[in-house]
Amino acid sequence: MRKGALLSSVGCGVLLIFPHARAKPTIEGGYQTAIVVGVKKHVSASNYAGDNPSDAPLGSRDGYSYDIEIRLNCNVYVGRYQSATRYLPSLFATNHEVDIRLHKHILYVSLPFSDEEVMMGIVAHRRMKDEVCLAHA
Repeated sequence: MRKGALLSSVGCGVLLIFPHARAKPTIEGGYQTAIVVGVKKHVSASNYAGDNPSDAPLGSRDGYSYDIEIRLNCNVYVGRYQSATRYLPSLFATNHEVDIRLHKHILYVSLPFSDEEVMMGIVAHRRMKDEVCLAHA
């Protein structure tokens, strides 16, 4: 009987804590429509500092990386897409609309015609400085 009372008091304590949690901003909630503004193949820099380049360790052949620039309103996020093959989804084409959601340092891109999404780490972010964005700042 004591065990049941302990569990119910812990449950009530949890219920008292959750109503005080903040709702996340809209930008981190659902999907928003954005535009792909650039796609570049990412090449890892070598950290070899020796005299003879032939002594350098072999580069990683584990996969392929692309830096995908996506504009959402006045912000451009650069997400790193990584693949084991050379395949790059066709939705990552310049001027193509994509549905994205942001969560901390991760960019999620919804794949059309499925319930799946691509997860990319955000490696850079910049604010646009065109006339429209400066007017809203």
